[in-house]
Amino acid sequence: MLVTARNAARRLVGVLGLGLALLALASPAIAATLTVTITGVHSDRGDVYVALFATPDHFPDGDFALRRLKLKASTAPIVVSFDHLPPGTYALGCYHDEEKLGHFKTNWFGYPLDGYALSNGIRAVISRPTFAEAAFPVASPATRIALHVKY
Repeated sequence: MLVTARNAARRLVGVLGLGLALLALASPAIAATLTVTITGVHSDRGDVYVALFATPDHFPDGDFALRRLKLKASTAPIVVSFDHLPPGTYALGCYHDEEKLGHFKTNWFGYPLDGYALSNGIRAVISRPTFAEAAFPVASPATRIALHVKY
């Protein structure tokens, strides 16, 4: 009987130890909220498109963004939030589609014709902006970023 009680105690300690180890490894994922304030939109005509990127793949083409939003244009600051983001590195872009064409206008050289903004104030000068230039950290519980649209 003593041997059986000892084995049962060992099993119980082992199960409890395994349970505690699993609890330590299974800590809940911490989500973050990214709040973006957009200023500089020079008219309330059309829409403002906002794109959030989590990888450099196809940045800054909004068709490949992690999340995209279409908002009514406003000369007042536009505030939008992206909720439930895993903490990490992201980049943002937005543009003002005054004519409601549904796409970003460029000239035949590829230079922007619509007002736009990228995180970190990056502008297209000679070459296409990169994710690394526009990247910023998002931490839990909240991060705030400002974009200023320039034409």
